[in-house]
Amino acid sequence: MLPLVELQNVDTQLRDINELLGDLPKKVDKLRSEEEELINDVETGKSRLKEIELSLNKAEHKMADLKQKIDKLKDQLSLVTSNKQYDALTQEIEYLKVELDEVETADLEDEEEKESLSKDLEEKEENLESLSKDLSSRRVKLEELMSESAESKSALEKTRQEKISFIDESILSRYDLSLIHISEPTRLGMISYAVFCLK
Repeated sequence: MLPLVELQNVDTQLRDINELLGDLPKKVDKLRSEEEELINDVETGKSRLKEIELSLNKAEHKMADLKQKIDKLKDQLSLVTSNKQYDALTQEIEYLKVELDEVETADLEDEEEKESLSKDLEEKEENLESLSKDLSSRRVKLEELMSESAESKSALEKTRQEKISFIDESILSRYDLSLIHISEPTRLGMISYAVFCLK
């Protein structure tokens, strides 16, 4: 029975290696997805920030132009010779003031969005830096574990083949079948159960 118990020990170690690697690659993949999502968010945010900057620049020129036109029309008011001209100029000034008010409102909204977006981008860039560091360390750990476990796994599989050669085929087939019925037992329980099934 000793070779069978030794085989069980080898199988348990092989299972442990698979479980160890089984979780880490998923975590690395999840972090990689989160990193890609953050990178996309940051790029989209930066692109929107450029659009806002351009819009603010245009608004600044537009407001300066409208103010200049309004001042020019106000200067002309003192030179008019009739009520009709005065009314026409006043109406034009009011129209330009409404337009200026609309541009100023849009400009204010852009400034608020710029401020909010800048803070959001700063936070996301910090998160991205932290996440990238975490991902990098986990990748290194995964590569180390894969390298270490590959050697261990190869040695264990070789040992397993050696142990199998000392066990009768009929006993070995019953051993394999007994493992099918084991869900999540402890190591000792697994060994005991396997040996019990073969008695």
